[in-house]
Amino acid sequence: MVRRYGHVTTMFGRKRPVPELSSSNYMQRSFGERVAMNSPIQGTAADIIKIAMVKVSESLQKQNLRSRLILQVHDELLVEAWEDEKEQVKAILEQEMEAAAELSVKLEIDMNEGRDWYEAH
Repeated sequence: MVRRYGHVTTMFGRKRPVPELSSSNYMQRSFGERVAMNSPIQGTAADIIKIAMVKVSESLQKQNLRSRLILQVHDELLVEAWEDEKEQVKAILEQEMEAAAELSVKLEIDMNEGRDWYEAH
């Protein structure tokens, strides 16, 4: 399909062009093959975390919380949470992240806390 259309698509329909597949250069063509294999999976994972990020942020705002989503790193969301809102924030994170995409397997999350990102890991 990628050779026919010149792109790969994520589960959510985002397209990633792969022009390297038509290159006469072996190294470029090989790179294009790797991109064509990895992009649908990695791109879909990126789409899912972006959906979760938007939903978490919206839920925090809808519930008039002072806590805020401040950073996304790969598949992690970092929330600056007020102590008195901590349990409510955890519930929002769990609900919105696990419901970010309907897949044949359940999305699971891991949650840690700390005074800073280093401590949370």
